Amino acid sequence: MKTLGVFLIIVVLGVAGCGIGVSDYDDAIMDGLSSLNLNKTEKAIENFSRAINIDPQRADGYLGRANTLNTMDRYEQALNDYNRALEIDPNMANAYVNRGIAYSHLGEIEKAIADYKKGLEIDPKIDDPPGFIKRLFDNTPNTDKGIRKHLEVLQQQVKS
Repeated sequence: MKTLGVFLIIVVLGVAGCGIGVSDYDDAIMDGLSSLNLNKTEKAIENFSRAINIDPQRADGYLGRANTLNTMDRYEQALNDYNRALEIDPNMANAYVNRGIAYSHLGEIEKAIADYKKGLEIDPKIDDPPGFIKRLFDNTPNTDKGIRKHLEVLQQQVKS
């Protein structure tokens, strides 16, 4: 996530330097990502909420705020924003797997399994980003194995 955030910041700064304007919405998203990367979670929530207020019909503001809430262990609140993001864009693999993380932390294993499967179905490469993997496995062993490994662990729990 940090690498993506830094990359996006560089792109935005480069675009701004070229005289191409950045919308208020995109500015709020970038501010949110920057705050999240700096572990300023309350500020990140403010920025993502600002983006949502600017355009409540775009999913990435809800996704950013939900991801921030997830990092703060506020899983129930995160679920609301993941659900809204998926209502707007039902093909957001990132929203499915991150919602799966929230469900996993809440002990709703079958829902987590369904979301992981859906996210991997939409984007099989989503298993690769290292920042995502670290966050995913804060509560499980074998932290270097990725989403698919976590899915296997959850499926074993359901069978037991």
